Amino acid sequence: MTQKTMIELVQQHHPDLGEVQIRRLLNQAMREYCRKTRILKSAHQFTSVADQRWYGLPATILEVIDVDYDGYTIKKLIGRPNLRDLDQ
Repeated sequence: MTQKTMIELVQQHHPDLGEVQIRRLLNQAMREYCRKTRILKSAHQFTSVADQRWYGLPATILEVIDVDYDGYTIKKLIGRPNLRDLDQ
């Protein structure tokens, strides 16, 4: 189903809504669906720094599934780390 078809269907039931408003609502619904179903996945890459454990991540990242370093998967830490460096 194309976006034009969806807009026409919505306008049949809500003739007072404009095309731009319907398109915005459809795009919002699509983003919400993708977020809830976790259907979209992507990879992010950045340069690491020696002795730095914490890195800021883009706001677009909702969940970290895997972490790789030099081709090796880093295991998830269960519990607290031995060294706490929260002030960095």
